[in-house]
Amino acid sequence: PDVGVDDGLGALDWRLVGCIAFAWAVIFLTLARGLKSSGKVAYFTAMFPYVVLITFLIKGATLKGAGEGIKYFITPQWEKLAEPEVWYQAITQCFFSLAVGFGSTTMYASFNRFDHPIYR
Repeated sequence: PDVGVDDGLGALDWRLVGCIAFAWAVIFLTLARGLKSSGKVAYFTAMFPYVVLITFLIKGATLKGAGEGIKYFITPQWEKLAEPEVWYQAITQCFFSLAVGFGSTTMYASFNRFDHPIYR
């Protein structure tokens, strides 16, 4: 059954509450010990996502039908370019990338010379 916003927020997900409490506890303990321990935590938090991604890549590549899925993913469907919905979604994605004007500011700034006399 579909649940909408009008139906209320629902019950707490206690697993999520526990994960958030654990994250806050780790952050608190890291900051309470000072900057020396935050360097060690930074090494872990910088490397851990890559370990997880590589693990997921290996797991996904060894699943049944992985070859067919990868082949489907990289094979272009040229007939889809004729559908207006595809172009609408592409334009929508462009506007999200621009972040309502901020992306265009960055783009225009990229054309300035590095030594351009602007206020710094």
